[in-house]
Amino acid sequence: MTTVTNETAQRTRVGWARIGGVAATAAVAATAVWLLWTQAGGVELEVKSGAGSQQIGVGSVIVSSLIIALAGGALLRWWEGRSERGTRRWTMLAVGIAVVSLITPTSALTLAAGLGLASLHVVVAVVVIAGLRRR
Repeated sequence: MTTVTNETAQRTRVGWARIGGVAATAAVAATAVWLLWTQAGGVELEVKSGAGSQQIGVGSVIVSSLIIALAGGALLRWWEGRSERGTRRWTMLAVGIAVVSLITPTSALTLAAGLGLASLHVVVAVVVIAGLRRR
């Protein structure tokens, strides 16, 4: 008698707890960078907005870093469940998005504000990509 086994490779996916933890870490790290630039450094993080300007406050920093990290984590989780190379593809996409996001600080009103905003983008990208990839 012959026994046939149908073994399907179980794909591991990043857990929601890790996604939430990475999102919280990204928000805390971004807040720390924002505080360094604005409170310790005295830099006004302002960007051109239409005919005027818009100041980037800590609330915007926290909310945007949480949204980016949660969306990135959800996409990674979805992709890992559907492809053996999901993590690799997600990483390439995440790095690409991080690089493209560095265009937005060019609308800063001063060089210092641009550097501050760019550092916020880099910190969030590093925390999210490294935090979600690590197993």
